[in-house]
Amino acid sequence: MLDLGEDYRAIRRRHPDTSFVKVFTFNSARKSMSTVIPLENGGYRVYTKGASEIILSKCSYILTDGGRVEKFSGAAQDRMVKDVIEPMARDGLRTISIAYKDFVPGAVSEPNQVRADAEPDWDNEAKIISNMTSVCIVGIEDPVRPEVPDAIKKCQRAGITVRMVTGDNINTARAIATKCGIIKPGDGYLVMEGKQFNALIKDGKDQVVQSKLDEIWPRLRVLARSQPIDKYTLVKGIINSKVNANREVVAVTGDGTNDGPALKKADVGFAMVIGSLYSYVEHVKSNVHPFSIRVSPGLTWLRRLPTLSLRTTTSAAL
Repeated sequence: MLDLGEDYRAIRRRHPDTSFVKVFTFNSARKSMSTVIPLENGGYRVYTKGASEIILSKCSYILTDGGRVEKFSGAAQDRMVKDVIEPMARDGLRTISIAYKDFVPGAVSEPNQVRADAEPDWDNEAKIISNMTSVCIVGIEDPVRPEVPDAIKKCQRAGITVRMVTGDNINTARAIATKCGIIKPGDGYLVMEGKQFNALIKDGKDQVVQSKLDEIWPRLRVLARSQPIDKYTLVKGIINSKVNANREVVAVTGDGTNDGPALKKADVGFAMVIGSLYSYVEHVKSNVHPFSIRVSPGLTWLRRLPTLSLRTTTSAAL
């Protein structure tokens, strides 16, 4: 913001929370959040930020050099994904897209404006968050802490299989998992998105088939663009599996209330004690504990390593 000549604190003072007309809060389904503010000359502006490829798919316009608004075709969006988003993701960056949409009273002066002489129906989210104008793609780095790769090695030497379940872009997830040592080039382990995972393990009635899941989970190391239910499905499937002679003992970490079902289902649940999750921890069964211990140096950094599968014979390592 400093490079843009703006101070975000000044912007927040101009637009306090009390001035917001509507807020579409972030959740794992929409993978974005949107805020509606009033415009000085009447009307409203919707600001949206979230997972890049998802936000781009909701854009019909793009803000180009000099502030010009141009049509944003599907082909141009595909090029943006290939030339901008994917290279950032391969470098381990989380990419976030920022977009906006204006609702104005009276005649419109720009092609991306929507005439609204009355207040729009904010409950119609699909219509509100559509035909947006793309502003930019931002790459955010959440660096792997130096001690994490060694911690992963110690777990692996102890017979603990570390799996990563994340909402991140698959390329971002793969890059981070490689840096951590969860996967290595050419090791043959699976890295897939939640959508593919569900397609492979479910039948025509959308029911999980244990035999299909058993073909996936032993080689699965990274599950990207996942929903909270995917983590629960994976945990339950590993626990119920008869692939090995001994039942797998599963430990899960979570840092949000959406992780509650997986934390509760796991043999051991480690909760990152922040916000509303602490209240959840206080009310679920005793296998969920506030995360305040160290398995080995670095394993307190587990917000990106949400699923640990432990063999029964080595569960004492946890």
